[in-house]
Parts: sequence; structure tokens; C-alpha cells
Amino acid sequence: MLPTPIVETSKGKVQGMISESGSGTKFFTFKSIPYAKPPINELRFAPPVPPEPWEGIRDATKDCSICAQFDKDSFKVVGDEDCLYLNIYTPKLLEQNAKPLPVMVFFHGGGFVFGNGTDDSIHGADYLVEKDVVVVSLNYRLGILGFLCLDCKEAPGNMGLKDQVQALKWVKQNIQNFGGDPENVTIFGISAGGASVEYLMLSPMSKGLFHKAIAQSGSSLLHWAQSSKIKQLAGMIPVMKKVPVGDDSDLLKYLKGMSTQDLIATSMLVLAADKWRGGIHFGFVPTVEKPVDWEPFVSKSTYDLLAQGEFHKVPYMAGFCEREGLLMVTHAAPILEQLMKHKKFSPHLPFGLDESETADLETEVKAIYLDGEKKYDEPDSFAIDFFTDVDFLGGVYVSTMLIAKHNSPVYFYDFAYDGNLNYIKKKHKMNRAGACHGDDGGYIVWSSILTDPTETDLLVKDRMCTMWTNFAKYGNPTPKTDELIPCIWEPIAETGLTYLQIDKDLTNKHTLYSKRMKLYTELYAKYYQP
Repeated sequence: MLPTPIVETSKGKVQGMISESGSGTKFFTFKSIPYAKPPINELRFAPPVPPEPWEGIRDATKDCSICAQFDKDSFKVVGDEDCLYLNIYTPKLLEQNAKPLPVMVFFHGGGFVFGNGTDDSIHGADYLVEKDVVVVSLNYRLGILGFLCLDCKEAPGNMGLKDQVQALKWVKQNIQNFGGDPENVTIFGISAGGASVEYLMLSPMSKGLFHKAIAQSGSSLLHWAQSSKIKQLAGMIPVMKKVPVGDDSDLLKYLKGMSTQDLIATSMLVLAADKWRGGIHFGFVPTVEKPVDWEPFVSKSTYDLLAQGEFHKVPYMAGFCEREGLLMVTHAAPILEQLMKHKKFSPHLPFGLDESETADLETEVKAIYLDGEKKYDEPDSFAIDFFTDVDFLGGVYVSTMLIAKHNSPVYFYDFAYDGNLNYIKKKHKMNRAGACHGDDGGYIVWSSILTDPTETDLLVKDRMCTMWTNFAKYGNPTPKTDELIPCIWEPIAETGLTYLQIDKDLTNKHTLYSKRMKLYTELYAKYYQP
């Protein structure tokens, strides 16, 4: 029997527990380790501060609070502002002369407004730990608490992303004692977690804190992942409460004085009343800061940073799910129905379009989506394809191609498999063909809601976990071929796109919706402004 694990960190000792994966692999779990001081009271909206040390041994076997957020199922505010904790899952602890293991740090999705990284019944590390890596998963501040931006150092914006940097600093300082290699850290995430990975690639703050990056279905270029009107949104909160507020400092004081419950509930009402283009919308999200007397997370256009090669040059992997746009069926049905009915596309394009060009563009877009090839014979398939591109693939593709211009290796994938571990479809009981946004997650992180995998599901899961952990170990998802991985995943070459289609088989491909991707390459180059 393994002894109960006690590990020394820079701030004090923690006592974890022994866990067992579904297939019988034993590993160590440490929960609720503070990586920053609780961002409460005067620290609400402030950048994160290192945690205080503690005496004695801290119990690291219990779940922490998730970050305060609105729960769409119960229509209640759940969680707590005191939420900056991380979990560690490791196959072995520090041993003398033993080679430290690669570390994979997971950033959860949820539009920067919902979700958590510490409930391991949703995001279990079991599959990855079995492949001999150390997994770290964490909470970061969400919604208005994480992303209020009033252009001042008391509320500079991007606090949730700065939390992620603070967690990576903690990992660098402490992970060795948990058997991890601080010089081999891979960051990965899905959706807003994937966008977070790309943001961390672009921020000078995170330099040297990670060595490889995997961005799944997320990019800083997506309309829902960046906003320049957070101050206006925040200013609507006192208006909703019928409270007169003067300047920005009065607004800050007012927002700091609100209860957690009231602040989040009202911010969601403001969001519901907001207007936007594109499918999904979250409002209080990352922004380009305008720093005066503080260190910004990012202070230049992220498109320009990508285009000019101003990012950390590390092995990079990105990809998408074939039918990302199925998310609209459960998350934005009225917008989907509007497009189905009127077949007018340009009002949904989240770009500052010139009136004079709209008519020509509308004709071009109609031709692409209404007359283009369709893999699925369904009445709404053109609309699903359109929102796949507008909300996800367009920005993911453009940013990946810009990164590949200045960086190597860059690996790109298309997740097209439809099985019993497709996470979002199962979670929302969606009876539709294809791989929806977030469905790839179920083949990488364990979740209690995903049951009854078939033999092919298990094969796809084993392949993906092997490729993802190979990437963390070697910077290459397929260093060799064998029975499990029968082909080499080719990186994007100077000659153009290569990507791996992940279905029941693995296939290297070279053309990806060429008319659709050409459209977004041009739209971003010409009109991009968050």
C-alpha cells in the first residue's frame, strides 16, 4: 500500500490522497492548493497576489469552491470569490535520481464566464496520468470578477488570465516536489481554455513559464473571446439597479461594494440585454489593456501580435471539432432559427463591415454556405457550418496559420469522431450526427457523465491520450508508428496546410474547406477589430 502523501511546497506542507483510475492505475491526488491570495474585499478586481504561508500540514483531499458564477441549470449564483486553487494528479512523487515527469496544465472552458477546473468528476486526470505525466488543473476568476476593465490598475482587465500566469509561476516553483519537471510544462485547454492557451502564447507575462501549448477549439481572434466594450457593459449595472454613478472611480467603488450574488446576477442581466453578432456571446471576457501604471497581460491587437510573430516560439498544436456549430442547437437556438428562416448571413458576421461592401459579401457568403458541398444532409446543415466557422474554426484556422508562419513545429487536427465519449453532445443529450464543439474533451479528460464506451471509442481515446502526452513528452504527437498509432501526424509545412483528421481512423489531409477558410483569412486581414 502506498503511504499517505505529504509534500512540501514553498508556502507549507500539503497532505494528499491515493486515487485509482477506472483501469486500476494508482496515482496521487492533491486538491485545493492555494496559488494566490483569496481575491476578496479590497483585492476584488485586482491582479492576483501570491498566497500567504501556512503552519502545519494543509489537508489537500477536499474540494475547494469553484469561482463565483451564474448556474444556468438552477438559475442561481454558485461558487465563491475565494476560489484561486489548483489540483495536482501525479503517478509518482519526487524520488532521488528519478527523472521528473512532463507536466500538463489544464485550463477549463466555459466562455470565461462559466465552468471550473477543480471538480474532478467533470475534468478527471485519470486518462492522462495513466500515460505517465503530471496533470495540474485550476480555477481562474470568471465573468465580471475576472474580466472587469475600467482602464485603471484597480480593475485593469484580464485578471482571470493573470490568475493563470500566477498558477504557472506556482507550478514552476513547486511542481518538482510532486514528481513534475518545471522545465517541461505543456499548457492545454478547450474552448475558452483553448483561447487562454493562445493568449498565454501572446503575453509577455508568461515568458518561460511553459514549453509547449495545445489550443483546442479556441483563439483570441474569436468574437466571443475578446471585447473592447467591457467598460460600457459594466456601466449598465448601476443603470439596471437605478443607482446614479459618476465617473469610473465611482463605478469601481459601487461594483466593489456589491454582494457577490448581486454583482453576478446583475452582470448576467446586462449580458442578456446586450446585442452582438455571431452565435455565442459572454461579454466579460479578455481585452486589450491600455496600461498606464501597471503591467498588462496584453496591450496590442492580438491579430497583429500573431501576424508579426510576437509570441513565444514553442511547439504548438491546435484543432477543432468538425461540427462546432452544433453548439447553437442548445446554446443559441433563436439565432440559428433566424438564419435558417431568412438566410441572411452578413448580419451575423462579427466584423466591422462597410455598408457599401455588404451586398457583395452577402452574395459571396450565400454561395459558399448554401451552394457549397455538405457532408450532412440536414435542413440546418448550412447554418451549422456557418456558425462552426464564425464562432470557432475561422479564427482558429487563421491564428494557427499565422503561428505556423513564424514557428515550427505546428500541428493541426480536425476531430470528426462521433461516439459515446463526445462530451458536449452527451451532456446536453443532443441527438445529432457529427462532433460538436467540446466533444473532443471526452477522449482526453475523464468525466463521470460519459459511460458505456464502445471498443472504437476506447481506441480513439487511447490514440488521443497517447498523441497528447507524446506531444507533452517530446514536442511531437507521433514520434513513431505502431499498432495503436499507424501514421505519422505531419506538421504544417512551409508549402501549406497539413492536418490530421481524427475519426475512427487517423488520416493526414491537405485541403480544408478551401472557400470557407479563404473567406475568413480575408475577413480577418481586412476587418479584424475586437
